[in-house]
Amino acid sequence: MTDKEFTDLQSQIKKLIKLSKQLKESNMYLLKKNSELLIREKELVEGLNGSEKKIKKIIKSLKEESK
Repeated sequence: MTDKEFTDLQSQIKKLIKLSKQLKESNMYLLKKNSELLIREKELVEGLNGSEKKIKKIIKSLKEESK
């Protein structure tokens, strides 16, 4: 292997290491965002379920009143 080939190889390795670090940072960011979205989704589902129960209760009450 010539000096130039060796230098080129070193340069490519450094670029790959830098890219790997960037990908790791991106993955960590996306994992954090995904966790936040999961929490938000859970809150929304709980809110919808609560609303559904209240609406059913109101409908049942209205049906009983109309009898």
